[in-house]
Amino acid sequence: MTAVKETRISYEDMYDRLLDVTEEFSLQGANPFHVANVMSRFVVELSFDCAPSDAEATHLLLDAITARIERDRENAEDHAL
Repeated sequence: MTAVKETRISYEDMYDRLLDVTEEFSLQGANPFHVANVMSRFVVELSFDCAPSDAEATHLLLDAITARIERDRENAEDHAL
């Protein structure tokens, strides 16, 4: 019996690869808003398809939105100083 090697990709590597994909879409003529619209819908579908429950999928999505809002607020406060 052979052992299966588990491969893990880091958060940063996945993020960077997704940025590469969005850049490729841009080079193919897609505008950034359209890419964001398609990707956000994809992420919602993926979250609900893969999460153990709708509540956990919703939490995952809202957590991401909240993190972004908090980061923007912190950046605004830093620039106001």
